[in-house]
Amino acid sequence: MIKENITLRIPNPHQGDIGKELLARILRQAQVDKHDWETL
Repeated sequence: MIKENITLRIPNPHQGDIGKELLARILRQAQVDKHDWETL
């Protein structure tokens, strides 16, 4: 995801789905709104 001048990469070495809790923590730390994420 690219937001303004910030690129957010979510590392996933296992190439499977990540848990909802981990995704929520990453988005919170990156200050990405849940609605913005879901509209991608």
